[in-house]
Amino acid sequence: MVKRGVLLLTLLLITASCGSEKAAEPVKVKSVSGIKTETVKANQVVEEASFSGYVIPKKEILLSPKVVGYLIRVNVAPGDRVKRNQVLALIDNSDIKPDVEKASAGIKEINETLKELDRALEEVKARKEAAEANYILAERTFERFKNLLREDAVSKQKFDEVRAQYKAAKANLEAVKAKELQILQKKKVLLAKREQIEAGLRKAEAYLSYTKLKSPVNGLVLQKLVDPGNLVSPQTPVLKVGEFPLLVRAFVDNNYINKVRVGSKVNVVVKGKSYEGKIVEVDESSDPVSHKFGIKVLVPELKEIPGTYAVVKFPEKVVNTITVPESAIYRLGALEYVFVIKDGIAHLRLVKTGERIGSRVVVLSGLNPGERIAVSNVNNLVDGARVEG
Repeated sequence: MVKRGVLLLTLLLITASCGSEKAAEPVKVKSVSGIKTETVKANQVVEEASFSGYVIPKKEILLSPKVVGYLIRVNVAPGDRVKRNQVLALIDNSDIKPDVEKASAGIKEINETLKELDRALEEVKARKEAAEANYILAERTFERFKNLLREDAVSKQKFDEVRAQYKAAKANLEAVKAKELQILQKKKVLLAKREQIEAGLRKAEAYLSYTKLKSPVNGLVLQKLVDPGNLVSPQTPVLKVGEFPLLVRAFVDNNYINKVRVGSKVNVVVKGKSYEGKIVEVDESSDPVSHKFGIKVLVPELKEIPGTYAVVKFPEKVVNTITVPESAIYRLGALEYVFVIKDGIAHLRLVKTGERIGSRVVVLSGLNPGERIAVSNVNNLVDGARVEG
């Protein structure tokens, strides 16, 4: 009876197993279109010795006002680029501006008076010319009548009339000359007064200009040292500015320093961008702790903030190196791969990469010249996918 039950159970299990089995379906291969490819080539690349450093300005300048006053506004922030004579901050000028306005008004008033005096002087000069002509005629007539009187050729009455005319002409000329002298003296006084006021105005305007804190150089703001509302003086630096052009301060190993020469051209990389630089300074001795020599590299085109990490590269030799576009690299965690296309099928392959050169990446191992790789839309690919182009 027990054997019969076991047999029945076995038959049921076999039947159930056979009923659950289905025909195996063929595996579908994923097809991906829109993939650009590139044939791997070995290119000549300059091998370089690299040394770390950081960006520095040509010179750091602390800006302080020339007057005592309250800081009312700062127009810039750290990192801002500035031009020579650009106004960076303002000091309260409420104590100085009225002096400038008063002096300017005084000079304007004097100038108006001087214009009136010049017009009066022109009139007096015209009157003097007429008076001088009249006096000369009267004098000649008087001299002639004196001779006639001695010869009894003219009456005493007529002579007295001519003499009176002569005296009147003389008095008139003297009066006009006195008026001219009066105007000239008044003008002289006003000119002296204007000169005095102008001297005061220049001084007041100078103090007023000192309330505008200007950049003495083309460069960029490194640090804001005082906030608006604080009292500042010539002893209070408000801003720190770095002068352009920028340089890179780098540190070269002791065993390499003999290859470094002032004036040599080098490659400088900052934030992945390459610049041409020129060595302008080399320390005479190494650092006692790091045993490295400091160098300064002038980089005229560099505009990054001082303190930014930089790498100075010295050309060593030309080597054959495989490079691929940055877009060809497929990353899984910390590992880097490329898709090698063979017979239309994508094969995921692990590679070891080196430095970046522009938009390309050096491949140290994992690829051979002549192989074809995917260089676009690699995130759409999987190992074994069919690439349709």
